[in-house]
Amino acid sequence: MLKRGFIITWLLVGITISIPPFLFLIELSMFFLVISFTFLIFITIQYLTQLRFFRNSYGIGDGKKYLLTQFKKEVLFSFAVGLIQVFIISITGYFALPASYDFKMLNIYALCIGLLQPFLLIFLHRLFYLIQQNTFLKKEVHSFQKLSKITQKKTLQDLVSPHFLFNSLNTVASITSENQDEAIEFVEKLSDLYEFILKNNENQLIELSEELEIVEKYGFLIQTRFGDFFNLKIKISQKHLSSKIPPLTIQNLVENAIKHNSVTRKKPLKVIVEVDNGYVKVENNINPKKTLKSESTKLGLSYIKNQVHQFSSKEVRVIQKDGVFRVDIPLINH
Repeated sequence: MLKRGFIITWLLVGITISIPPFLFLIELSMFFLVISFTFLIFITIQYLTQLRFFRNSYGIGDGKKYLLTQFKKEVLFSFAVGLIQVFIISITGYFALPASYDFKMLNIYALCIGLLQPFLLIFLHRLFYLIQQNTFLKKEVHSFQKLSKITQKKTLQDLVSPHFLFNSLNTVASITSENQDEAIEFVEKLSDLYEFILKNNENQLIELSEELEIVEKYGFLIQTRFGDFFNLKIKISQKHLSSKIPPLTIQNLVENAIKHNSVTRKKPLKVIVEVDNGYVKVENNINPKKTLKSESTKLGLSYIKNQVHQFSSKEVRVIQKDGVFRVDIPLINH
């Protein structure tokens, strides 16, 4: 892009400084051809100097002070080039032009064109550079957005643990011979859960009512596996159901509660989901598994925090005290 910009600049400046004299002084065209050729040589020298010595002044990531210093040097160099060109035009004019020629006009022409050309080159050079950078940054943003979507899809799919699917299949196998109707309902709700995941790969927010519907189905699957040892209570009024929330937020918190706590007759697990003061609160009693120490993964919670942060200035709150673990998720109402 910069090389193409240089060629265009070279032609534009060359034409700009060459045509006006031809319109008025056809008989002196050879003189102005020499001057134009001189300009084009200096344009080439200036361009190559910019690439060699001032290339860093076009960097985006460098410090502002450094860039300003580089730019000042470039301007001073261009001014020096301009003075040399003014000198060459004047000297050439005095020797090549007839005595009857208005040398005052020559000096004006030399000053205007000689000094203007270097700065015009800087302007055009930077213009083409900015166009190049704009195109590059657009491609980078597009690539980043594409990668972000792919990552979000994978993360959303990973939120439902593979162990959950394995345990669900074992549950189906165990209840099929005892209660076929319950087994059929179990498979239907399991199918609904994974259909929900696929459907909402592209959605960053869903209504709370949709999330609660899938949480209830997920709760049925867990309760089928653990029976009365697992208890899920959802206490949310109708007025909150149209609020938004990232998909699988509550489901993931319920799954984490099961994943990191014992669910037994002696230690049943209770999960409560409710709304209070603009937050969805997911709370469970703590029955830590003996085999699970402090190595619990935080993928789900990190994902939730990142997703909520995109749409709300409120923070996700994590509270653990008095044998209770609670996560507060701000509702999104726009």
